[in-house]
Amino acid sequence: MTSTDATITVTLRPHWINGWFLRATARPVVQVDDTDHVARWGKPLQLTVHPDHHRIRAFFRYRGTKSRLGTTERGVDIAAGDTWSFVARGGFTNSSGLRFIKVARA
Repeated sequence: MTSTDATITVTLRPHWINGWFLRATARPVVQVDDTDHVARWGKPLQLTVHPDHHRIRAFFRYRGTKSRLGTTERGVDIAAGDTWSFVARGGFTNSSGLRFIKVARA
């Protein structure tokens, strides 16, 4: 990371009711400006980005599929040296989808 870059951290958490099912059958994905980054449920994914307006998406895919499910999206203007933290949590049913419950600039 250079002094002109910024950092984003995204954590995806399933709901406690269906988390056992999603952990076994689905992969969480973070997409930054149409580039996919495979995440791990409950583990922060740290990415380095250039200062600009970025579209952050969080979703999951069932293993062996390409469909984006439970998508949540947020646009954010990121400046050089910024550190942003996003937390997306799923609803209690698989069809509830994810939603950002925390978006913070440090």
